[in-house]
Amino acid sequence: MNKAAITKHEIYNNLAGFTDKDLDAIANFVDFMRHQKNLKSKKLLRLQGILEGRRIDFVDLKQFKDQTWQHVEQEFGDA
Repeated sequence: MNKAAITKHEIYNNLAGFTDKDLDAIANFVDFMRHQKNLKSKKLLRLQGILEGRRIDFVDLKQFKDQTWQHVEQEFGDA
C-alpha cells in the first residue's frame, strides 16, 4: 500500500467515535482545504456565448449543490 492510502486509512479509523456535529465540522474543513488547493490552480473563467452579460446567482448554485449531495447525507446519516 502506498503512503497516501495508509494515511487515508488512518484518518478513516480516527473518525470513529465522533458525533454527527464533529463529523460535519471535519467535512467542512476538508472542503475548505480542497477549495484552497483549487484556488491555487484555478484560472479566471470569463462568461461567453449565451452566458455573457448574465448575472449568476451563487445562492441558487449552492442550493443546487446541496440538493445534488443530499443522497450522500441520507445514505451515511443512517449508518
